[in-house]
Amino acid sequence: MTEENFKKNVAIIGLGLLGASFGMALRGGPYHRLGWNRRPEVNQWALDNDIVDEAHDRVEDVIAKADITILCLPIPMIKEYIVKYASCWRPGSVVTDIGSVKQVIVELGEKYLEPRGVFFVGSHPMAGTEKSGFEAAFPTLYDNAEAFVTRTDTTDPAAFNAVAGLWTCIGVKVVEIKPADHDMLVAHTSHMLHVVASALARAVLDCPDADEKQMRFSGCATGFRDTSRIASSSPRMWREIIENNQDAALSAIASFEKRLHRLRKIIENGEFDEFEQEFAQGKELRDSWVAYKAAKNRKPVK
Repeated sequence: MTEENFKKNVAIIGLGLLGASFGMALRGGPYHRLGWNRRPEVNQWALDNDIVDEAHDRVEDVIAKADITILCLPIPMIKEYIVKYASCWRPGSVVTDIGSVKQVIVELGEKYLEPRGVFFVGSHPMAGTEKSGFEAAFPTLYDNAEAFVTRTDTTDPAAFNAVAGLWTCIGVKVVEIKPADHDMLVAHTSHMLHVVASALARAVLDCPDADEKQMRFSGCATGFRDTSRIASSSPRMWREIIENNQDAALSAIASFEKRLHRLRKIIENGEFDEFEQEFAQGKELRDSWVAYKAAKNRKPVK
């Protein structure tokens, strides 16, 4: 038997930015990479560029062969495919996903797959860019990233370890979390930021007067670029994320509004010593986060 016969089959469903980058990161690893995308030309591109080892035009054929499946799809499609193709996975196989929300997806996975003997464990890698599509994929997307992997009262330990192992084999740090806790966390650390960035871009550049708009375009430099970068993310994708995490997103936005309102009142009242203290606390917190990330990503000296 060849070495390939000993490898577990990993099915990557969806070969966009995250799926194709995942296939690249798995090159030379302990898995046989199966792939599927709705567009046949993308499947061929994935084969030609060593993104996957094997591709099929029918998603049913791919997941039927999989030991582990990772659904690299938009949230509505992840939900749809769990229900629609529940009977196609082999009993004993494991299914995970890369969705930015977890509660609704994990509930569907456990409801429709586990009665068939298929194990579902939710995942969410904290990686990505404001770009999308297979053309934007690159092999180091997941370098130094963390992936949240969910555990519930019914999660099978071996299935959890299989999903965790899939991430750790490409150098991703696994963080165990409950689905509901995940959704509240990312609402504060990601979802609210995209809402604020979009509002910021419009507050700065959305001018009815053409001359004033041109002046603002001229006046914006690196500060605007850095703080508004994620406003260039996919509107459709973010509609889907917020729609599936509405309550947590509203909680996070309320937290931001409270902070912004306090700064506004301080400025209105001319309390600039207080303003400086507030600004200093924000700087200290961000500087601490930068130092934490730098220390985590620092390679040990041999």
